[in-house]
Amino acid sequence: MKDTIKKILREEASDKPKKILYSAVVLDDFESKRLLNEFKDSIPEGWKTFAHHMTIVFGKGLPEDLEGDLGKEVTLTVKSLGVSDKAIAVGVEGYYSNNDKPHITLAVNTSNKGKPYDSNNIEHWKSVKDFAVKGIVTEITP
Repeated sequence: MKDTIKKILREEASDKPKKILYSAVVLDDFESKRLLNEFKDSIPEGWKTFAHHMTIVFGKGLPEDLEGDLGKEVTLTVKSLGVSDKAIAVGVEGYYSNNDKPHITLAVNTSNKGKPYDSNNIEHWKSVKDFAVKGIVTEITP
């Protein structure tokens, strides 16, 4: 038992950099459900829903100037709704994202091989009444 604890502590203290899949403003379940409910009439039946996060940076941690925001709650304002044959997303403002169009993927059409990434390719966006959601600045690891 003591050896196991020592091993865990050594691993935690190691200087190995942690792998980060992406950095994001992550919504909790309540905010996610609120967002999906607000736009439920725009999501076709059978599409897989997400409403999980707004990507800040893909494939790495927060930019150096934002590292102090890790764990901070921020408010995003939904400004638009984007729709394609593969994905539906809401365009948001309120925090940095290196995406051309900061967004939260609401749903994807898995029967058309849609994936959350397809929200980046949505071309048609329409303005919507402002809608605020809160999330936590997070680094997502495997």
